[in-house]
Amino acid sequence: MKASNSYIDITVNVPASTKVWHYAVILADVWLGENVSIGSHTEIGRGSVIHQGSRIGKGVFLPSASRVGENVFIGPGTVFCDDKYPRVNNHNYVARPPRIDDGASIGAGCVILPGIHIGAGAMVGAGSVVVEDVPAGATVYGDAARLVHSFSTSQDDSLETSPSEA
Repeated sequence: MKASNSYIDITVNVPASTKVWHYAVILADVWLGENVSIGSHTEIGRGSVIHQGSRIGKGVFLPSASRVGENVFIGPGTVFCDDKYPRVNNHNYVARPPRIDDGASIGAGCVILPGIHIGAGAMVGAGSVVVEDVPAGATVYGDAARLVHSFSTSQDDSLETSPSEA
């Protein structure tokens, strides 16, 4: 479903199962998977890829060339940055878009700094400012976000951290 008052570039194919809500802006060469939901007042930058089943909340900004995996949740008001040194007319600009792996969940109102990779199944708490990569399976929150829980891949649970120990 395409909202009639959204801007969707003619190069974007919106599958019938994908919903784009009012006043969303989807720029050129974006690829959208099946069963994606793009919230109202959201902007998706050129050449971004959003895989099937992902939910992008209201008022989200994803810069050009962003990569969003399958079944990712991005809460409303989240902003992803791609410019490490933002300046008007910066001739040294180098785009550093985010990468969000399958099953990650990002709470409302987060700020994700340039070039951040959020691993599969990771969770970012609402209102967090993420300044470094988030490992797969980790839970982070805060300003700046810090590791509060990580899933161990072995029988040894000594790598797990509780919120009271962090």
